Amino acid sequence: MKHYDLIVIGAGPGGTPAATAAAQFGKKVLFIDKRGEPGGECLFEGCIPSKILENAANRYAMLQNSGAFHIDLEGAPQIHWEQVIADKEALLQRRSQAALKQIEAIPTLDFLGGEAAFVDEHTVEVNGDRYSFDKAIVATGASAHIPPLQGEGVAHAWTNADIFKQTELPDEIAFIGAGAISCELVQMFAKLGVKCHLLERGPRILKRIDEEAALAVQKRMQEQGIDVLLNVTFGEIEGREGDFTIRYEQNGESKSLKVPHLLIATGRAANVEGIGLEKAGIEFDRHGIKVDETLQSSQPHIYAVGDCAVGPKFAHWASYMAGIAVHNLFAPMKHKVEMEKLSWVLFSDPQIASVGLTEADAAKAGIEVTVEKYDYRIDARAQIDKDIDGFVKFVIEKQSGVIKGVQVLSYDASSLSGEASLIVAAGMTPMQVMNTIHPHPTLTEGFGKLAQKIFFQSMMKRGR
Repeated sequence: MKHYDLIVIGAGPGGTPAATAAAQFGKKVLFIDKRGEPGGECLFEGCIPSKILENAANRYAMLQNSGAFHIDLEGAPQIHWEQVIADKEALLQRRSQAALKQIEAIPTLDFLGGEAAFVDEHTVEVNGDRYSFDKAIVATGASAHIPPLQGEGVAHAWTNADIFKQTELPDEIAFIGAGAISCELVQMFAKLGVKCHLLERGPRILKRIDEEAALAVQKRMQEQGIDVLLNVTFGEIEGREGDFTIRYEQNGESKSLKVPHLLIATGRAANVEGIGLEKAGIEFDRHGIKVDETLQSSQPHIYAVGDCAVGPKFAHWASYMAGIAVHNLFAPMKHKVEMEKLSWVLFSDPQIASVGLTEADAAKAGIEVTVEKYDYRIDARAQIDKDIDGFVKFVIEKQSGVIKGVQVLSYDASSLSGEASLIVAAGMTPMQVMNTIHPHPTLTEGFGKLAQKIFFQSMMKRGR
């Protein structure tokens, strides 16, 4: 039986950097992935394919809205969806193969395709062969969670894993769930002229996101012609691809919706079943593998990173965790994950970027904060681009004066997320942000102008 210093299960954005980093430091590593291609769900069914299709949809929408800038395009724009899908497939393979070449170039790293399962706390089995190890990192990711909805139609609905494989643009589609995945996809398809319905149990979309930002996206959806149905109680879902009937109740009234296509996006479930975690003595539940602040599981020599661990489920968070886990497995002094610095971007329209604490997070944690906002309606760049809906928001701890959270709502919030991340990670105050020179006219001026506003407010208070 072959022995390794480290085994890593899962070749997504958590497992890949973990395996390559350990191997580059001279550790003998066995790297296992059931797909046999590096990339994980982020590359093949998540972040990357969704942004490729969204990019095409946004450019198509820009052509349709060119009249706002007095540009006259003869004839109606057309999009060749099958070619967009072909481009997507080519890019995914190019990125996966490039990653595989990098892996194969590391002599202490063995990459193996197949289903891995723990036999005991120091042995895994892959393709009928067993391998022993000193340490392990589990990075098996997550997949679509299907809630206990009623009806035989549920089994025939699409998930995010299916939607990116469709070579024909649907005429009409219903989305169940109003979280990040649904909200990005529904706006993308609406821009392409697809008739879209969004059904949500709660009173608004994006229930875990800053309410002001979420409601702005919800308003934009309705302006785009999306049928947003809230406070829905689901009944039977009948039919199959091409002919679904969704029965539901809304405001005490029984209703039904007939659509040719249905996508269910109601959250993510950690991939923890069928990999022998019980045999290795690793504690887990439906939310994922239980880890401490150092990412150590209930077994001291086994760590978990990414979506398979209890906690946030983002590709960049998984990569960050990978570095922490490799360090903690092999270095004498342990590092802890810094959840308070987590950042993310929702590629909705307008986009939402968030770093650190929201006002609601602070209230839950019992942290006294003040919240200050810069409105993009008065911003030169936003006015030039004729897209003024948005803001920059600072969540400032009262006691220290440090900016503990930044939220941005803008058509280009993703480009602003880097500065927001640095502000929170560096523990900056508004005065320090104000002392940064922001070029004009850019959306980044919002950070400086907001900091300046806070400074003058504090000076006025002192002068009273």
